Amino acid sequence: MRTFVYIVEVALVIAVAVWLADRPGVVMIEWQGYRIETTVGILALSVFLFAVGVAVLYAVWRWLRRRPAEWSLRRRVSRHDAGMRALSDGLIAIAAGDADAARKHTRRAGSMLDHAPMTLLLEAQTAQIAGDEPAARRAFEKMLENPETEFLGLRGLIVDALRENDDARALSYARRAYALKPRTPWVLDTMISVHSRAGEWREAQRLVEEARKAKRGDSGAGNRQQAALLTERARAARESGQLADAYAQARKANELDPSLVPASVLVARMVADDGRARRARKVLERAWSHSPHTELWTAYLDLLPEGTGALERFKSVEALTKPNRSHPESRLALAEAALDAKLWGEARQHLDAMIDGDPTARVFQLRARLADEDSEDASESQSWLEKAAAADADPAWVCGECGTVADDWSAVCGSCGAFATLDWKRPPRVHRAVMPPVPPQEGRASGEDDGAGSVPHVPAAPGEAPAGR
Repeated sequence: MRTFVYIVEVALVIAVAVWLADRPGVVMIEWQGYRIETTVGILALSVFLFAVGVAVLYAVWRWLRRRPAEWSLRRRVSRHDAGMRALSDGLIAIAAGDADAARKHTRRAGSMLDHAPMTLLLEAQTAQIAGDEPAARRAFEKMLENPETEFLGLRGLIVDALRENDDARALSYARRAYALKPRTPWVLDTMISVHSRAGEWREAQRLVEEARKAKRGDSGAGNRQQAALLTERARAARESGQLADAYAQARKANELDPSLVPASVLVARMVADDGRARRARKVLERAWSHSPHTELWTAYLDLLPEGTGALERFKSVEALTKPNRSHPESRLALAEAALDAKLWGEARQHLDAMIDGDPTARVFQLRARLADEDSEDASESQSWLEKAAAADADPAWVCGECGTVADDWSAVCGSCGAFATLDWKRPPRVHRAVMPPVPPQEGRASGEDDGAGSVPHVPAAPGEAPAGR
């Protein structure tokens, strides 16, 4: 299309020139005593050149007028690019833990970006890795003055308040953040955790129910949180003597999350206290089918009449573990009950099956007990105890946020304050790193000492992972 337009324009110019050449004439202009005579073609050419000259002058004038603004814009763009590079370098320095480099890039980013709101975040994080918490807090408070960074500033202040165990300040900031972004999960979790630590279970439950109705987050996690809150409310009500309310809360918690062992045990004990032992056993059996746990079979045995023999207790454990007999907790419960009933063969069968799988320290301890009570070789018992010392730890209540192992279940982690994060699982184990053997230097025998010492290869202990895992 551009080529076509160009050809048309050239054709028009040629046509006009030919038309004027075929029709010569004289043009005379008289003005202010001056008289000009010329041909029509020369006049047309003069008019054309005059128009071109005017256009050139106008273009030069526009260029001179716009040049300062262009220089200023180019300077601003250059400063902005330099500031963004400094901002990026500062974040990299923070990730690397280099406080001095982060501080230098923070100053440069602030000067180049005219202290834009995002530089406050860089300033706050730089102060944090430098250990200057008051400076970090001031930077986060400055971020509250700008709508673009207000939410980030609130998060920093919430974390700071929680670190100092200032629940009142953390709750105040969390409410403000919740008003800005009510669909943010960590804001809701913070509010629930703070209310839970203060024992304000009703307020925490209101937040959980509000989140469930608004479909914020996973429905399974919402059921788990509400069940944890109801269990704590049931415990508090039972301690204060409000048994009817305690039973209602515990039963609802058990219905929401049948795998929550504390709720099942609490319901069973309250039902048993009401004289309905058979109903209590049904509750524990249902809970065992969902989540086998030590507390369940302990509570199950407590329901037996006083003076029940060891053989009857073993039969009760068999009834409890019938739905999932091959589960490790079921085998452990059967093995311990069999040892109490002196059923050595039954105990050995379950323990050997677990040893062939993924045994824990408790399995080897029970095997050592079997060796002692079944009159095996005394050295055999000692061997099992040595294996128990090197084996993985038994399952416990472990916080999914900080990894802390708790003695008993609670809705709030006593270490990090996280809500509904305690799970029954094996605690994480840190294995010893194994150094590879040092290769002999050229010209030396492998057994010679080079004066700097050598690192012998240490084989991994039983149950430990090799180096690098």
